[in-house]
Amino acid sequence: MIDAASAELASHKLNAQFDDNLKLAHEEDKINHVNGKEAPKPTPPLSDVPAELQTSYRSLFVACQEHAAFFAKDHTEFGQRLHAAHIAWQDFIVLANRLVLQIEVFAHEYDFDEQTPGNGYRSFVYVTNACISHGINICKQLLATRNTMFFRKKVYMKEVEACSQLLSSICTCLQYLLILRQWSANTGDLFACGSHTAEQLFELGDTINQYCFYGRCLGFQYGDSIRGILRFLGISMASYSESYYSRADDGTIVKTTRSLWTSGKYLMNPELRARRIVNISQNAKIDFCKSFWFLAESELMHKLPSIVGTSIKVNRLIELPAEPFQLPRRKNFKASEQQQQNSSDVNQNQGNDEDAIQFVDIPVPSAHLGPGLPISVRLLSAKRRSGMLGEGRYRGWDKPTPPSRSILFHCHGGGFVAQSSKSHELYLRDWAVALDCPILSVDYSLAPEAPFPRALQEVFYAYCWLLKNAEHLGTTAERIVCAGDSAGANLSIGVALKCIEQGVRIPDGLFLAYCPTLVSFVPSPARLLCLMDPLLPFGFMMRCLRAYAAPAKETLQLNAKHVEEVAQIRNAPKSSLGSATSSRRTSLARSTLTSLEANPDEDDESSDTFASASASYHSQAVERTDLPNSEGDNSSCVSFEDDSQPIVHYPVEISLDPPKDLESAAYIDQFLDKYLIDTATMEATEETTLPAPQVKSNGLGKIISDENILVETGRDLIAIDTLQGRWQEAVNNITNTLSRCTKSYEIHGSSALSPQDVRNMDALIARSPSEEFAFDVPKDPFLSPYWATDDWLSQLPETKILTLNMDPCLDDCVMFAKKLKRLGRQVNLEILEGLPHGFLNFTMLSNEAMDGSKHCIKLLQALLKVT
Repeated sequence: MIDAASAELASHKLNAQFDDNLKLAHEEDKINHVNGKEAPKPTPPLSDVPAELQTSYRSLFVACQEHAAFFAKDHTEFGQRLHAAHIAWQDFIVLANRLVLQIEVFAHEYDFDEQTPGNGYRSFVYVTNACISHGINICKQLLATRNTMFFRKKVYMKEVEACSQLLSSICTCLQYLLILRQWSANTGDLFACGSHTAEQLFELGDTINQYCFYGRCLGFQYGDSIRGILRFLGISMASYSESYYSRADDGTIVKTTRSLWTSGKYLMNPELRARRIVNISQNAKIDFCKSFWFLAESELMHKLPSIVGTSIKVNRLIELPAEPFQLPRRKNFKASEQQQQNSSDVNQNQGNDEDAIQFVDIPVPSAHLGPGLPISVRLLSAKRRSGMLGEGRYRGWDKPTPPSRSILFHCHGGGFVAQSSKSHELYLRDWAVALDCPILSVDYSLAPEAPFPRALQEVFYAYCWLLKNAEHLGTTAERIVCAGDSAGANLSIGVALKCIEQGVRIPDGLFLAYCPTLVSFVPSPARLLCLMDPLLPFGFMMRCLRAYAAPAKETLQLNAKHVEEVAQIRNAPKSSLGSATSSRRTSLARSTLTSLEANPDEDDESSDTFASASASYHSQAVERTDLPNSEGDNSSCVSFEDDSQPIVHYPVEISLDPPKDLESAAYIDQFLDKYLIDTATMEATEETTLPAPQVKSNGLGKIISDENILVETGRDLIAIDTLQGRWQEAVNNITNTLSRCTKSYEIHGSSALSPQDVRNMDALIARSPSEEFAFDVPKDPFLSPYWATDDWLSQLPETKILTLNMDPCLDDCVMFAKKLKRLGRQVNLEILEGLPHGFLNFTMLSNEAMDGSKHCIKLLQALLKVT
């Protein structure tokens, strides 16, 4: 960073240069006056620079004055726009400086402690200073090129206007911060207290222009390497939306050509890209978000970690059968009255001995999707360890490594709606090698098909399965640390709270990376950062939150119907499930249900992998684990990469319809032949009587009857058969193909749009963010750990929280850390600068992201007691 002395020296040099240019401008004015030319408008002298401006703000203000004086003599359209933009820019510089000084007075009051400065107020000061630095760089480039022969006046005009609009929008955000300060001045909380809502906040201020954050200034607040990644993702999102909203009958070649065409278009035209991204964030549904984020789940991306990632010995996908089991209850557990009653019912046959071990029933996940669905987990380890699933036998000279004392239980991020353990495998490989312990990562069900609390139930079940079968994962589980990023961090806290509630062993540590701890619409300063966040736009965040915490009624109805169908099949006689002509889905359901209905006391003797299991262990959770049986020696295996196919997260659909026979197929064919006349012009409708001839309209003003369909078709064939017809047909085909390849398709929001809005979709005016708050979020501690009682939070283990100074979840982490500190818990908060939300996925593309991942490793080593 540049120190104050250097900045002051640069300011003096810039002022001296300004004086020289100003003298030249006055001399030219005299010459123009003598020659009869109109003199330009006078520019304020240097003495008009406000004295309260900070050093960097003063430098940019003086540079704007100098450029305004220079382009005041340029009477071209672009020259006059440059002059006006610099004049307006000066006003925003003065306003931003005044607002920043007001915020800096009280920003320190919201820090976690003196050694950890950071909160949403400080973040916006950081962003404003970054905007000023970006503007200074633009002014320097303009000064260096404005007198050259190949000066791109139009390009720099757009750059200056974009910077001016950017600072204007940031000033609007700073004014919102002052409103939040008034709401929380007496409490010292970053979250607005009382009856204040986010809707009220946005109604009190001006509408924020979001376009400027995603155009030429995209990623201005980050370093060069991160900025390049963010711009690539922005272009990819905009171009992918073209293919996503294209016609369904477009082929692969057409969609690929359109993606290449639109990628170049959005690269060369940042303003068009900004309108497209804001349009997507405001109107696209959650399906688009899932589809775009699931590009990381393609087969090519799945193979990438094994090619460029750190080499590991074990990388295996395991399916856990959904069946109930029991775990020993921890000794210091304080049960509620209902839990005590359930405990007495469970342990009534175990005797009255006070020293008898009490057990806790671990239920099968059943919310929304119903019980019976398996849960996928991924086991990663840098070494083969004795007892690991599927390792088989070893030769005497190639003995496996002894079990590790610790294990890392990991939950991936993705806004509760996307991604998997495979998409997070790149940095997990580095962690597995650096921590030298196994990592178990859970692939939980995703929203909107599986809203809250399904994911938490599955993650808690997988954690309990780990406790039950630790010896089969290559660890003694002396220390268990739960780790997660973003949504996964929220689930990690939820697992710890579930353990506290159910009396299960609590993990020995928690590692939380940029974690949302308050899943609600309570406004805070840092949450306003999502209005300019390149990876987590405001609209995307709201849709992910709604899909997980407040699902639509249609989703709940479909899930209830699905659960009912599964229950009907499960309760049906087995003979009705034995048809050989059943569909593929029905076969899958029957095989799943058959395994679920098997005798729970029957031992699996076909595998010797688990021969060393304890004799008292009668559960089939390990025996039914879906893994290939390893017979004999497997020492030649280097890695297990048999799971490279994309992971698709969706509930299993089970059909109750009987299999189609020949008579039903014939009936359908007869129905289509009778009523489906022309799919391109008519609807398939069924009527009681069809008079001859039947006349119908094709929707285009042309009448078509049953008796002239063949005549119309024959005329087209005759026209094409001529040479002129063939030439015209070829030209039309080429034109249609080019038009389809380069056409931009509009994005339709959840509400109906007028024809004019559809035609001008890429030019819509940014709407108020308050329109996104049209649903309620339950106040559940397992959904929002910040709402958990002090009794539960006081039982949490040692917690290390890593967040980012420009992350929308910064205030969540700061407030949660403050709460744990107030309760006397051991908590550590680390705030990194210059990294975006989700930086762990960019470790192979950015040195800054890799350094952030190494910082995570240090925190995890401290939790795992790794020396």
